[in-house]
Amino acid sequence: MTEPSPFFSVIIATRDRAELFEAAIRSVAGQSFTDMEIVVVNDGSLPEALPAYRQTLEVLRSELGTDRVQDHLLIRRPKGHGQSYSLNVGVERARGRYVCFLDDDDVWVDPEHLVRAAASILSRQDAAGEAVDLYTSNQEAFRGPERHPGPIWLQSLGSILQAKGRQPGQDGVYTVSVEELLQVDGFCHLNCLVVRRDLWARIGGMDEGIRWECDRDVVLRLMDVSSRILHRPAITSRHHIPDPKQGTSMTTSLGELERRMWQVRVLDKLAVFCRRPDVRAHARLHKGYAYKRIALVLAAQSDWRSALPYALQALACAPSFKWLAYVAYAAARAVPARR
Repeated sequence: MTEPSPFFSVIIATRDRAELFEAAIRSVAGQSFTDMEIVVVNDGSLPEALPAYRQTLEVLRSELGTDRVQDHLLIRRPKGHGQSYSLNVGVERARGRYVCFLDDDDVWVDPEHLVRAAASILSRQDAAGEAVDLYTSNQEAFRGPERHPGPIWLQSLGSILQAKGRQPGQDGVYTVSVEELLQVDGFCHLNCLVVRRDLWARIGGMDEGIRWECDRDVVLRLMDVSSRILHRPAITSRHHIPDPKQGTSMTTSLGELERRMWQVRVLDKLAVFCRRPDVRAHARLHKGYAYKRIALVLAAQSDWRSALPYALQALACAPSFKWLAYVAYAAARAVPARR
């Protein structure tokens, strides 16, 4: 007899961070909701790190049951396969109706997170069986013991909805539109995202060619095809901001210019291929912000001739009188001085 599929599959991708990973998976195992499985994808950790991973997983299996904890070890590559590939592998192996994600250096702080999510999702499924596509919440960011002041990610969405006179349901959850989500400067972090697995498959999952901003890419592509989105404006996870002196994350291992180039690539793709005009417009606007950062970094290096084309592209994507004045200044600086 076939084993019934769990409601949630929680995907954790990890690499060479066994100690942090243990805290992350423990926070998932500590959820009071039991109709779930945990899918771990190890992106080729060093051989000396594997015994610690195995010990953590063996203990978890003894506590939760072998059928509730999957683990998949990828062949080691010097730079890894990347977050996108690893999470796609996890979702492909997942059996749940909905998939959730947690970074291996972060933790869920609300043990009732999945209980609340499941209740809200089930209560809003209509009589015809149309399911909720996305469920979002919030998280806090810390660098060591210090809390990042914010607002970041979707932390301002609750106040935006209240200002519009919107009222949440009895469970404290809002049904939100894509338009409302786009009013927030940030986007939903994967730690706080619950996705219908069929919808993830429909968009092809994460873009495995992207090494930075892959989360922004997949979230906006999911929003582009979603019909029913829920938001609970409460903190469900704690995000660890990596030390910039260490190259242990995608963000810290890439320089500013390289990160912004990846960002432009992501937003350019979204601006062309998304079906919703408002999502495309959002991508174009933020592409302008990325071009501005590139121009400013190059200008700080006194490379005005390289900065000028990016400043012009920023003006085309995100026009303003202030930036027009900056472009004029950059153009004057880019002209070689006469001898």
